[in-house]
Amino acid sequence: MTEFAARVRSHFPEGLTGIIAVGGTRTSYVLSTATADGALGRIDVSKYAEFSAERYLGLLRMFFDLGGQNLIVPVLSYQAFANERGPEYTKEYTGFLRWLAGDYFQRAYRELNVDPYFCGIDTLLHLPKGDPAREMAEELRDFAAGWPYAPGRHIVIWEVAPIPLYSFWRAVADLEPGQRRAFDEELATVTNLDELYRRLFRFYAASAFGTEIPVPHFYLGTNRNGDLKLRAPMSLSMLCGGGFRAFFTPYPTLFLTSETLRTIIEDLMTGGGLRSFRKDYEGQYTEELLRKERERVLALRDDPRSTVGLLRRTDER
Repeated sequence: MTEFAARVRSHFPEGLTGIIAVGGTRTSYVLSTATADGALGRIDVSKYAEFSAERYLGLLRMFFDLGGQNLIVPVLSYQAFANERGPEYTKEYTGFLRWLAGDYFQRAYRELNVDPYFCGIDTLLHLPKGDPAREMAEELRDFAAGWPYAPGRHIVIWEVAPIPLYSFWRAVADLEPGQRRAFDEELATVTNLDELYRRLFRFYAASAFGTEIPVPHFYLGTNRNGDLKLRAPMSLSMLCGGGFRAFFTPYPTLFLTSETLRTIIEDLMTGGGLRSFRKDYEGQYTEELLRKERERVLALRDDPRSTVGLLRRTDER
């Protein structure tokens, strides 16, 4: 364990828990692949699968090497199974999810001392019998049922096609009447709002993820096209603010380097900036700082393109 990883573990005794949303996998492949035949943008599906698997596992290794404990990785949304991008995309790409339970990933889980969980497959198990998406979800479910889970390991949660509202409804609907009454009575005794939230988080997270994890500390996504997409619906839907932070890289997440992820984690641990947990900001400003901050705000106000979330055009630099 490196000195930095030890410092991370000490700072987050509950275990650093992050969400890294991988966006732009096809773009990442195209940008990383030289095409000699002039077919710019064409994707060789088998090579794309190998590329994606290698990069996904690279993210896991990077996070755990830096002291992380629990990682949530959204893979595909449920829309990917609804022919949103056409039947060819659905047929070619959704089948790659089987890799998450294949020999290549199993070797990586053991090497990294990781327990894998599959969140959101209840959505696909809701589909009719014989549906290819349901059959794939059944394979992931059966794989998880046979995996030798053990306490103390790293955790990776793959978010696969989740519809959070469905999973939350099932979490309550599947309770036995006695369990429901006991939970109601337990909640009735909680008067501290933070404690109430954390108790509810434990209940819904354990149901949705299949394991208990701390409230996530950060989300890392991409705004490579300018827009700020939130690609982890299940985990994000359980958050209520607090110290949670969101980061966005201006490039596809699969290009993330260890240095950048370390910088993000370092920023989580050190904080900084103008924040006040008192009635005002007295004592935090100097005349010079106030002048510079005012000038910065007014300059940004006068530039409409400074708005975060505007789509990037391919002719923009």
